[in-house]
Amino acid sequence: MGDDPRKLPMKIFPAVHYSMGGLWVDYDQMTNIPGLFAAGECDYSMHGGNRLGANSLLSAIYGGMVAGPNAVKYVNGLESSAEDMSSSLFDAHVKKEEEKWADIMSMDGTENAYVLHKELGEWMTANVTVVRHNDKLLKTDDKIQELMERFKKININDTTKWSNQGAMFTRQFSNMLQLARVITLGAYNRNESRGAHYKPDYPERNDDEWLKTTMAKHVSPYEAPEFEYQDVDVSLITPRKRDYSKKKVAK
Repeated sequence: MGDDPRKLPMKIFPAVHYSMGGLWVDYDQMTNIPGLFAAGECDYSMHGGNRLGANSLLSAIYGGMVAGPNAVKYVNGLESSAEDMSSSLFDAHVKKEEEKWADIMSMDGTENAYVLHKELGEWMTANVTVVRHNDKLLKTDDKIQELMERFKKININDTTKWSNQGAMFTRQFSNMLQLARVITLGAYNRNESRGAHYKPDYPERNDDEWLKTTMAKHVSPYEAPEFEYQDVDVSLITPRKRDYSKKKVAK
């Protein structure tokens, strides 16, 4: 940029580069959908409120070592396989996905998906990063719902069927809106501060009420997610306060 850091202070701003949440899995790395396994950065993993540096490698290695053998074990234990199922079941699901794609390709409103995405990013960055206030979280959720309504009026200018980037982005953006509501409302519900989640109105960690994993369930595209909470197993390692205020005594 041409700025000399010796004369002009560098601008530093926290950026989102990793999601500490993900798909719920059991101890075999299987999701709530029987036969669907998840491992690595797509599952909710063991990081909790804040991931240690390079711990994503640990989750990927561990998840893979557990998911692989258990997936084989699961398949070997089935009484029937996909080959035993009627092809009409697969054809029905293919048709369902084709209809979703056709609906996107036929969108001819006045909104631009990339503009809506920019607005979502600005609101999430301003209100749902590290420092969170309940009033701003609620306003952000209202904004997300507004964007969901405007999503219905998106215009797909390019109707090319092969490698249509705009249509693919629009489909992805629909999922982004759903995930944004999960993050925003999940943060609103958690009235404490823990890891990368900080509320000035609730500056302390509250293990009595919130030593829990937030689990969100998708209901429908235009309804709020349903939340439930799973107690964190701390039988092996007892949580303790992270305190950097005491200076280490030099030896």
